[in-house]
Amino acid sequence: MSSEVGAWRGSKEAEEDHLTLTEDENRIITNRWEQAKAARGHLDGVVKGIQQKTAESHGSEVVGLDHSLKGLDSFRRKAAVARKADNVSAEETAEYVDDLNRYTLTFETEKYAEGVKESYAQLREQGYEPVYEINTWDDPVYKGLNTSWRNSETKEHFELQFHTPESYRAKSENHELYELTRSGKFKELAGKDEGLAKQYKQAADLLQSERNKIIRVPPGQEQFGERVIRAELNPAVSPEAVRVVQEKEAGLKAKHAAEAAARAQSQAQAAGSVLGMDDPALGERQELRNKLATKALPQQARQELSAARTEPLPAQSRGRGPSLT
Repeated sequence: MSSEVGAWRGSKEAEEDHLTLTEDENRIITNRWEQAKAARGHLDGVVKGIQQKTAESHGSEVVGLDHSLKGLDSFRRKAAVARKADNVSAEETAEYVDDLNRYTLTFETEKYAEGVKESYAQLREQGYEPVYEINTWDDPVYKGLNTSWRNSETKEHFELQFHTPESYRAKSENHELYELTRSGKFKELAGKDEGLAKQYKQAADLLQSERNKIIRVPPGQEQFGERVIRAELNPAVSPEAVRVVQEKEAGLKAKHAAEAAARAQSQAQAAGSVLGMDDPALGERQELRNKLATKALPQQARQELSAARTEPLPAQSRGRGPSLT
């Protein structure tokens, strides 16, 4: 376990430096994260096993497996937000967190219900029981089935989301808006103006709901979990609030794109170093590809930023015409 850790502050570049943990809080959070890291290999195998048994019959896929362990800084942010917004201690966050190990299975829309049933059966055969099942397929902002599972003997605890390919794509496109909402960024932007902070949240909800229009709700989903509608849309939200949220989302998307490109470049450089040891010519060609990828990044980020800033909401989303619900 990592016991020698200091205090933590969120990234200034990500505009999260208002989030902090003391040294003691950070130690608690870091140690809990390392427990999840140790369990990752086994839990990856459990979920991949379910997918392999349902791939042909239900069109299942495991998506996002590279992110099956929540990042340490992401967990730290979660703990800092919980303490700041809801006065939840680091000890409570560490004890009750259920998504450090997190997985997503997708099933074809028409085979979704049977695929979820089969997944439940396989998990129970292996000693796992659901802790909670939240069904938000009727929610306008986030559509899916989120479940949490625990093994009473091993104490392993993980989150498993069930999506269709469409709902997973919409969730991924909306990720930055989700981050902005849950991080407390809108409250910080609004200062002491609670009404403005609410407008930013409503704008984020409206933008997410627009992207969810591609989603077909799978038949039979209503038999799973507790059905919850978390958001109520306000189609008359201020256009200025929408613009501000779009700009913040664009900036965060560009940051994430830059980070992903940097990771890919680092991996490519590591692979190139290995190649170069065996064949200098191969190493030189790999180095050239790395440089070209690096030069292409700023233009990609600018394009994403421009697209997000200029994409308007449909007319009814600005308060003209019927509600989007």
